Amino acid sequence: MTRWMRSGPAAVLLAATVAWGHGTEEHGAAPTPSAAAGPAFTLPKETQFLLELRTERARVRSLEARLVAPGKVIPRTDRYAQVASPVPGIVTATGSAVPLVGQRVKKGQVLATVQQSLSASESTGLSTGLLQAEAEATRAQAALEQARKDLARLESLKGVVAEKEVQQAELAVRTAEEELNRARSAKEVLSGARQGQGTARFTLTAPIDGVLVEARATVGAQVEPSRPLFTVLDAAVVWVEARVYENDVARVESATGALVHSEAYEDQHFPARLYHVGQMVDESTRSVRVLFELDNKEGRLRPGMFVEVAIGAGGAQQVLAVPESAVVEEEGRSFIFIHTAPESFERREVVLGVRDGSWRAVRQGLKEGERVVVQGVATLQATRGGR
Repeated sequence: MTRWMRSGPAAVLLAATVAWGHGTEEHGAAPTPSAAAGPAFTLPKETQFLLELRTERARVRSLEARLVAPGKVIPRTDRYAQVASPVPGIVTATGSAVPLVGQRVKKGQVLATVQQSLSASESTGLSTGLLQAEAEATRAQAALEQARKDLARLESLKGVVAEKEVQQAELAVRTAEEELNRARSAKEVLSGARQGQGTARFTLTAPIDGVLVEARATVGAQVEPSRPLFTVLDAAVVWVEARVYENDVARVESATGALVHSEAYEDQHFPARLYHVGQMVDESTRSVRVLFELDNKEGRLRPGMFVEVAIGAGGAQQVLAVPESAVVEEEGRSFIFIHTAPESFERREVVLGVRDGSWRAVRQGLKEGERVVVQGVATLQATRGGR
């Protein structure tokens, strides 16, 4: 080993005739080469180690045929909120500083205080606004009561109705509660402004727990209701929105879930649950909106990211499989490297089947138990390229 290391980098190239040993495990008799097998080549153990080659035995796995669709990460509607001033005004200093982007806030935490001076014409408009706010609060109260009744009815039918219907009803209650809180807050602000000798001072609070992803308020700034000052996001759970063609809707409705892949995290697939299959077909694309829910406590998937959604819609199959990292694509053909002896390798053409996350089914060209190179394949291919 020491003598080989002294020979320098050239020895790596000269010795590259390739695989990393897998301990002291003994190989059985080499498999009979298939018609698609390339010539065998060798690579010393030392070189295998330097190239960081790793191998695994091919075995049968449970893979599921998947329908792949483009998707986009979006926030859950009850975990995303924008906060704006209900009336024009000026941000004033308070006992604590205005929070900054990236800070975590709690529901009810004061974000900013806004003060407004009202003219006579504004007072008239305020009276009209107050009437509208009162009507909106009444409507929001009625909507909340109805949402609670719907939830109670579905909860009494648990075991009869689908669990996702109960979840949607719970979401509807939370959304209605938030709408009522906003309506009551607007009503209180407008009522206070009307009774406050021409001035109104009110606070903006965080409607949910989360992180400030936008914070535009600065002390002394003039603000308008049309422009949100704060955006709060809780990305611990996100939705992934995918579009599937109308002909595939039946397959998606029976799906158990999906694997979500982002190019930002090349070797990872994030499991997601089917949340909702849309009821409308987009006339321009003939597609249906499908939502998947995904646990995202580490925050890796960010709203706005484009992703690939592999929907489990084909049923599980017991098939011989290898990791995606083991496959080399070349001129429309697929190859893998077989470790046939401690210092011997063979590049073999294979016919691939379904893809399930980071696994590929092998339909032809590989036998169960054969040892396949799963790491360092690109290096191995390049090392062998001149042969």
